[in-house]
Amino acid sequence: MISFVIPAYNESKNIKQTVEQIVNSCISLNINEFEILIIDDNSNDDTENIVHQVVNIYPKVNLIFHKNNINLGFGGSVIRGLKLAKYNKVLWLPGDNSHSSSEINKVLSEKEEYDIVSTYYTNANERTIGRRIFTKFYTPFLNIIYGLNVPYYNGFSIISKRIINQINIKTNAHCWQVELWVKAKYIKKFNYKFVPTILKDRINSTNAFKLKNSVKVVYTIFRLFFLNLYLAFKSKFLN
Repeated sequence: MISFVIPAYNESKNIKQTVEQIVNSCISLNINEFEILIIDDNSNDDTENIVHQVVNIYPKVNLIFHKNNINLGFGGSVIRGLKLAKYNKVLWLPGDNSHSSSEINKVLSEKEEYDIVSTYYTNANERTIGRRIFTKFYTPFLNIIYGLNVPYYNGFSIISKRIINQINIKTNAHCWQVELWVKAKYIKKFNYKFVPTILKDRINSTNAFKLKNSVKVVYTIFRLFFLNLYLAFKSKFLN
């Protein structure tokens, strides 16, 4: 049994194919009990209508639409989906059809053994030079300042509800998983695994490097730096 959470903003060209890849994965792995939660963050294209069409084809799909100009952001949409998911294991992935069913299978096949199964990309050299340079320095920098050894912070992941319920994630930016890993390392009896995967070319360009999102990321990195110091102090001296 598993819940799938798909954050979607202006993904009318990709959302149906994303759902199809998930359904294909469940069929190939004989997963019968599942739900797909699409979190539409107030899209201004035809995403909502496309999802309604998808619901008619796949009854296990549910749409959560943010109306009245309410935008939770990428991270906020994922977090809302994680909290609404009804099954013990929750897999989130973006709605841009960048992950094929064969790649999703790699993560699903590990879901029973670990609290978190996350991913890193083995074809990073195919991405834009700007993204390659950013990732090359971003991940090692975060590992140094947080005392972690994570190969990648932004891969799609399966997360146990036990972990979700213990961690109050407040980050609504694209880097919300940084907070996940900073807080998760202080959870007792916590195990995880990273799985290599391949990222397909996106049809829509990413919003991750827009100025507003970049400012949120920088703010979050500094906020979590001080939070990590506090959690380390609390773990050593107050517990």
